[in-house]
Amino acid sequence: MTMQPKDKARRPLRCLLRDERGATAVLLAVLLIPLIAFVGLSIDTARAYFLKARLNQAIDAAALAGGRVFFETDRNQDVRDFFAANFPDGFMGSTVSPLTINADPVEGSIEVMASATVQTTFLTLIGHSSVTVSARTVVQRAERGMELVLVMDNTGSMSTNNRIGNMRSAAHELVSILYGTKTSIPDFYISIVPYAATVNIGEAYDGWLATGAIDQLTYEYPESEVSSSNCKGTGTDFDHGFDACTVGTKDTRTGLSQADCEAIGIWNQSTQSCLVADGWNGCVMARSGGNDLTDTSPTAAPFAPFHWERYTGSSGNWMHNRYLPNRIRETTSSGARGPNRGCVTEIRPHLITRGDVDEAIDDMVSHFWGYTHIPLGLVWGWRLLSPDWRGEWGSAELPLDYDEPLSDKVVVLLTDGVNTAHDSVYTAYGWLADGALGTTTGQATTSLNQKLGTICTAMKNQGIVIYAITFEVPETDEGQTIRTLFESCATSPGHYFNSYGGGELNTAFRTIANQLSNLRIRE
Repeated sequence: MTMQPKDKARRPLRCLLRDERGATAVLLAVLLIPLIAFVGLSIDTARAYFLKARLNQAIDAAALAGGRVFFETDRNQDVRDFFAANFPDGFMGSTVSPLTINADPVEGSIEVMASATVQTTFLTLIGHSSVTVSARTVVQRAERGMELVLVMDNTGSMSTNNRIGNMRSAAHELVSILYGTKTSIPDFYISIVPYAATVNIGEAYDGWLATGAIDQLTYEYPESEVSSSNCKGTGTDFDHGFDACTVGTKDTRTGLSQADCEAIGIWNQSTQSCLVADGWNGCVMARSGGNDLTDTSPTAAPFAPFHWERYTGSSGNWMHNRYLPNRIRETTSSGARGPNRGCVTEIRPHLITRGDVDEAIDDMVSHFWGYTHIPLGLVWGWRLLSPDWRGEWGSAELPLDYDEPLSDKVVVLLTDGVNTAHDSVYTAYGWLADGALGTTTGQATTSLNQKLGTICTAMKNQGIVIYAITFEVPETDEGQTIRTLFESCATSPGHYFNSYGGGELNTAFRTIANQLSNLRIRE
């Protein structure tokens, strides 16, 4: 019979099996032990490798979660929760050691370590009943450059239920998270923009005003209008040489004609000199020609100073600011009088140290005469970030370019109400009857809302990140309109917060601060 190839292949094996001498069987048994060990090692090693990879992923996720809430009291619990979500108890039959969590507030880093032990399947044959794998990661807060502007509502309604105090407290918490234990951070600047129906740029920036703009305002009054006995208000002084009551800083000028003097001050015939006073406190009017909505530099489009003229009519029109001889009382209360009534606390640009930022936050107060012009505050926030204003705020380098590497431009905008204008209140748009808002009626709110939307869009088109917060905005149709507008103004729905009460406002500011605290895995 002819053998087939398959039979030829099997013949040695049959011979081996029929061999009764036993040496081959013993040899085969001996060889099987390392073979099984090798196969078991491969299987158990693969399981251990997979276990370690999953452990590393879970540790990374947990550390990043802890880094995002670095200064929260429940940070470590967040770390444990994220770890458990990514590495469930008993995963692959393993036993996990308690997490080790070490946080360094000075370095801004958080270290997380863990180990997992799993029983082996085959390696027990050679005396190894379990395998333990470990993982460690360190997450450190990355200090990217940032220009951050807080545009904060300082209107009269912010005094209700201590909203202004809650706002200051929440802003301090944001600052605390961003600075950590440091007093300053390289390439990190915070600006504060208080707003109401005006914005105060500060008297130091009078160079942004149109030439001669302050001189055209009346800060000096002849004795025929205000007697020496009545000239007793805060910030006022009676000049006996000119028989005039002055507001602010006096300046006696010579070399002017009587006609030129009388256009800007009070003429003294005997001395051939002119008395001019400057009582401007730093607030400015909104620019015309559409530049109220732009970041055009003051060189290209200068400003006019804010000046609420005194009203000398009947006593029934007291809301029209009848200061002198009723004395000037330029306060934040309802009894305020004077050319700067309604002028808010001044802007604090590009602050570096945490102490200066905290001080600027504490300086904000609610102003009784501060009606709400939200677009006015936001556009000044833009001007603190626009490279077209580089050098204008005192630093030759700031603001940086929009596309500056490793640097961000961010605005946090807050209001507790809706845009408002009233026919008896003078604002940065003048009197409502002047028509600067495009209307002389109650449609002013609609006009201001439209201006706000235009500014939001323009800023976001430049890559500026906008966080928008409505704080105890009333549950009315107008309130709903402003909430909707703020949500659309924000960079994304996740950048908008609608809050009630100090606790919710603190949560909003903490969330923003944690989002701004960029993280990276260091090791």
